[in-house]
Amino acid sequence: MKSINTKSSKVVALVGTIAVLLILILGTFWSGKKAGGDTQQAVRNVSLFYLDELAGRREQVVASTLSDYISDMDVEVGLLTPEDLSSTENLQAYQLRMKQLYGLEKFAFVDESGTIYTSRGTRNDIDRYAFNYQSLSEPEISIKDEGEENFKIVVAVPTDQLSYEGHHLVVCFMEMDMEQMLDDISLQSGSNKTTFCNIYTSEGHSLTNTVLGGLSSDNNLLEALKTASFEEGYSIDTIMKDFSERNTGVVSFTYNGIKETMYYVPIHRTDWMLTYLIRESVISEQIDTIAEGIVRRNFILAVMTTLVMVGIFLVMLIQTRKTTKLMMERETSELMHQELEERIALQDQLLEQEKKRAQLDSMITALASDYRSVYYVNLESDDGICYRSGATEEIETVDDEFCFSEAFTQYAQKYVDEEYRDQFLEFIRPENIQKELKTNTIIAFRYLTKKDGMESYEMLRMADVNRGGESGSDKVHAVGVGFTDIDEEMRDSLAKNQALSDALKTAEEASKAKTTFLSSMSHEIRTPMNAIIGLDALALNDPDISDSTKDYLEKIGSSAQHLLSLINDILDMSRIESGRMVLKNEEFTFSKLIEQINVIFSSQCQEKGLDYNCVIEGHLKDYYIGDSVKLRQVLINILGNAVKFTPTGGKVELLIKKTGGFDGRSALQFQVSDTGIGMSKEYLPKIFDTFSQEDAGATNKYGSSGLGMAITKNIVEMMNGDIQVESEKNVGTVFTINLTLMDSERSLEDDEDMEIHPRDMKVLVVDDDPLACEQAKLVLSQAGIVAESVESGSDAMELVKLSQARQEPYNLIIVDWQMPEMDGVETSRQIRTVIGRDTAVIILTAYNWDDIYEEAISAGVDSFIAKPLFTENLLNEIKKVIKKKHLDKGEKEKVNLEGRRVLLAEDVDINAQIMMEVLGMRHIEAEHAVNGKVAVEMYKSQPDGYYDAILMDMRMPEMDGLEATKIIRAMEKPDAKEIPIIALTANAFDEDVQQSLQAGLNAHLSKPIEPDVLFETLEKLIH
Repeated sequence: MKSINTKSSKVVALVGTIAVLLILILGTFWSGKKAGGDTQQAVRNVSLFYLDELAGRREQVVASTLSDYISDMDVEVGLLTPEDLSSTENLQAYQLRMKQLYGLEKFAFVDESGTIYTSRGTRNDIDRYAFNYQSLSEPEISIKDEGEENFKIVVAVPTDQLSYEGHHLVVCFMEMDMEQMLDDISLQSGSNKTTFCNIYTSEGHSLTNTVLGGLSSDNNLLEALKTASFEEGYSIDTIMKDFSERNTGVVSFTYNGIKETMYYVPIHRTDWMLTYLIRESVISEQIDTIAEGIVRRNFILAVMTTLVMVGIFLVMLIQTRKTTKLMMERETSELMHQELEERIALQDQLLEQEKKRAQLDSMITALASDYRSVYYVNLESDDGICYRSGATEEIETVDDEFCFSEAFTQYAQKYVDEEYRDQFLEFIRPENIQKELKTNTIIAFRYLTKKDGMESYEMLRMADVNRGGESGSDKVHAVGVGFTDIDEEMRDSLAKNQALSDALKTAEEASKAKTTFLSSMSHEIRTPMNAIIGLDALALNDPDISDSTKDYLEKIGSSAQHLLSLINDILDMSRIESGRMVLKNEEFTFSKLIEQINVIFSSQCQEKGLDYNCVIEGHLKDYYIGDSVKLRQVLINILGNAVKFTPTGGKVELLIKKTGGFDGRSALQFQVSDTGIGMSKEYLPKIFDTFSQEDAGATNKYGSSGLGMAITKNIVEMMNGDIQVESEKNVGTVFTINLTLMDSERSLEDDEDMEIHPRDMKVLVVDDDPLACEQAKLVLSQAGIVAESVESGSDAMELVKLSQARQEPYNLIIVDWQMPEMDGVETSRQIRTVIGRDTAVIILTAYNWDDIYEEAISAGVDSFIAKPLFTENLLNEIKKVIKKKHLDKGEKEKVNLEGRRVLLAEDVDINAQIMMEVLGMRHIEAEHAVNGKVAVEMYKSQPDGYYDAILMDMRMPEMDGLEATKIIRAMEKPDAKEIPIIALTANAFDEDVQQSLQAGLNAHLSKPIEPDVLFETLEKLIH
């Protein structure tokens, strides 16, 4: 019976083994085929996502490039000037410049009759172009077919009916070779020959003369696809419809036995379609190869498993025989059973560890997926092992091993761009790696490579392989090295930086445009203001006017001055916003400043019936160092508002006190309180906003620009102070200003013995050493003198000319002797040609000046002083020079203006009448020219010396003042270079003064003109 049971067991075991073997083998083939099919479907899905992403990005590149062409056209048309349209030669020269600048084959215009104007002449082949010149209303991009697969890109934009030789130019277009556009967008296929990008017209014509990645010899995609076999759901009709209607789509087909998938998307602003083609046959072959490998390996695994099972079966058979013989030895059987259980448990444990190890390897592989290649490097032995390499092996290895320093140096010499090569070699030095990894977890270096003529950005990263382990040493012995492609990231960063640069340029251009606008508006407003204020002043001097008329005229003058203050407020706000407002740091008489404030507002309060009181708490110095003009402006703004908004019978008070002092500085508090109409709590946070008004009714009643408080707050903050306000409706307002001023040791008693007044000094320091300039300015500031500095003689000449033109000359110029290009003596000589003998010039030198004494004195130098500067020595020298200058100046007689003849160029009759009346006050004869052209003719027609000076307005019709001055200076008349020409203009910016000087004017006076300043200028300039 036992023999039968044993035989049956053998049969069952044998049958079971054969069944398991068949299941393993058949399952291997089935799972391999199934995995291959699933993988192909996954590849299809990934390919579609990949194509969608690539096509979208490439379409953006193409559309952006085409938009750049349109932008270039807009710039080219915008650069066209009336002078370029004045003649055929000028227009063709302009077109030639544009062609050379932008690398165009053709840059032409089309008139209303279809005639084409090129840089070589006219043409009448407009019918060869696709755009309609008669109805073109927006930029259009089209193709011009030259035959023999030669395409041209044509970008046409409409113009604003430009007049040219009796015709109207209605369209401007450029023409370039298709190859140039394809180079600009870098249209290339994938390096593995599986993906291809192309551009087709809506009719299917290829713009690159390549169809289906070169698989088809036909030049038309749609014609070629008519012979293709499509997968289910796709057809040639659908593709033709999508191309015609500019729809995005995807199609899978087989062409010439090759399976392909194509994704297409329309290109913005064109009727073109951009396609991305992926050859699935190549990928499928690779997948089939992988699947076959999987099947082979699984088959071998199945055979090995079967052999193991057979072995187990034999073992079990032997064990069964032993068990039959030892049935009675139960204890031994239990021990064997326990041993078998332990082995199974151990096997399960080993399988679990193997599973975790596989998961760990997968995680490491996933985390390292960002690296193209990965290496292990032993810094001590200078050798390495390659764990993963890229598609192309850049690091040369032998059986995955290499010498680190030699291989990486060769890589640098072969691929790394020269600009980054030295830094790359420095980065891979073992001692530098060990040093950097002591303090950093990972170190990286970004660089540019050139491979196969293509530039690409890469990053090399390194990490200590023993970090966090138990190496027992702080020294780095081995590192993991990885190469990463960061080309897209770097180029995106560079593009963003370029965008920021472009944005900065746009902001600078907007700021320049704003300055130009304010300059123009200042001129346009100041011109009539000059007439109003001038006529008002002349009328008030008439002794026969009645009291009521005099009252009217005084109110007109007051209103005009108020309007002028509004203009100044706007200009001040513009200077603050553009950062052009600067603070002076000069000594001023504090007591006189407060005295001036009290004189102004005590009289205003008395006229309005207000009680004005100024209270000073504690002891304040007679002199402080700071910007007295800006401080005066702040107090006048706030006190002016207090008087304006306080009704009759109210009270205005100014409280000044010192709240602290330290290190030669005093903290002062100015508190202005009134019992006026007050402000609501809701409005208080907005009071310092520009153009802020609590209600329009109050504005109409009291008058306000809405800028005074904004300017005040900005000035206070520029002076490192703060301003606060408390107010209540119908109760009053309190403004509190806290400022810090530098202390001055000077007192009013000292003024009687002083020969010079530092606060009134205007000093220029010229030294090519920046440190020497700063030291000189510091020494002067200790004496209460504010100085400007430049680092060359040419820059000094520019500042001297600018100050002279404004009639604000320097009192003292300190010039270093040893300077490059133009030394101190030559600088002094040239300065004297501009300023005459009035300004003191001192040579500053560390050398003995005996050798240059005679030359320097003849060049106009007044004195010498040795380096280094000391305050007391400098002050004593300045006093001697200034005193000598005053004595010389006192001996010089002023020019008598009576009987002098002046040519007045002014296009506004009323301004001319006023100016002639003003000149008549000093018995000066004036002849009037209505514009610059007439002024030039009048001067030219008169004999030499007929006019003593020319007063020139800047903005005039037919010919402005700058052009007229240039023409006069260029004349051959003996006095053309010497006759004083003075600008009388509403252009008050520094840029306007520079233009006047460059044109040859001697002085620049801003309207409204003050008669005393005009007479003083004439006395100084007329010989």
